[in-house]
Amino acid sequence: MAEPGQLSVNERVLLHLSRFAADVPPEEHPQECSQAGIATSIGISRTHVPRAVKSLVKEGLVEELRARVAGHERRMSVYSITPEGVRRASMLWEELAHVKLVMRSPGKVEEVAVGGIEEMIGRKQAIALVTRARDGVVDVANRRHTTVRDVVDAPDTDGFLGRRDEMESMGAFMESDSDMLVILGNRGYGASALAGKFVDELGDYNVLWVSLASTRRPEELEGRLLGFARKFLPESNDPLDALGITDTIIVFDGYHSVTEETVEFFTAVVERVDEAKVLITAREDTPAYNWFYHKKEVESGKVRELRLKGLDQASARTLLGNPRIEPEAFRRIYMMTRGSPNMLRMLRGKDFDGLKKNTVFTAEEIRYLLFLMDKTA
Repeated sequence: MAEPGQLSVNERVLLHLSRFAADVPPEEHPQECSQAGIATSIGISRTHVPRAVKSLVKEGLVEELRARVAGHERRMSVYSITPEGVRRASMLWEELAHVKLVMRSPGKVEEVAVGGIEEMIGRKQAIALVTRARDGVVDVANRRHTTVRDVVDAPDTDGFLGRRDEMESMGAFMESDSDMLVILGNRGYGASALAGKFVDELGDYNVLWVSLASTRRPEELEGRLLGFARKFLPESNDPLDALGITDTIIVFDGYHSVTEETVEFFTAVVERVDEAKVLITAREDTPAYNWFYHKKEVESGKVRELRLKGLDQASARTLLGNPRIEPEAFRRIYMMTRGSPNMLRMLRGKDFDGLKKNTVFTAEEIRYLLFLMDKTA
């Protein structure tokens, strides 16, 4: 076993999870048991966590669960230490008891044994400090980093409804080894709103949101990426350095019909993406010659696809805003709109002109839909 400053990632994770050992599984798990929470707590990149927990699960020291996490609406992967894991962590901690560390706090530096740290602040807090130690030094004043969130162009997600399964799929992507997620949907199906809602929940991530409606040319895209990269790497001259920033998600919203140069830009993104995660919302009817990734990237897991369907019926009914609507009238509306959030929202507002401009419905069909809206049981 190495000294605390040289503890392996697996040992750090195991000790960390031992702080949350419980005889009875909680209804809601602490954030520290998620991949993001583990990474933040022990001071490592989130991309290093999956390999560590996979190894610990294989050894029977940790188990993976899909469960609710404090502060999150969706279920996500959490990790719980097993009885054998608790035993192994206890042995590891006992071996550390006489190892001395340098404790550094404002105005004071002293050498203290791990056992002495436990006596001062208790085992759980001592483990929290020791698992963050680097080169035998515990920085008591170590503060959590401040995230950078450039989301001026992100949509307003007030009134967001449903999409629980999609949110869980996106959460699974964040916890996977995949680099890119492409959300595919028809116009009006709410891909942008879904991405915006998901990003809202990633409070401990750096975020760059790029709207392709206003930023389309390669030089503009490169400018946004370079500006973001320089917030972390002031000397950077390569826009794609942004793809190597840890704990970061970069969203490109509204990919559809683009120039050949823009296709080449996104092809380079697929090739270069590293520590960051990339999320792209795209139209299902994007021309074949505009796609920047291929079957091999999907089959290898580098790129994931999430195809959007309409809202579930309960969410669609809520969005329509008429709780007393006649069941048959609702069935017909749902069938004609296919649960499109945009169409349902325009129907709720009785927006005839909007429906005429943004859907394929004829004027007669729109009048019929508006008639159905007023039928109550």
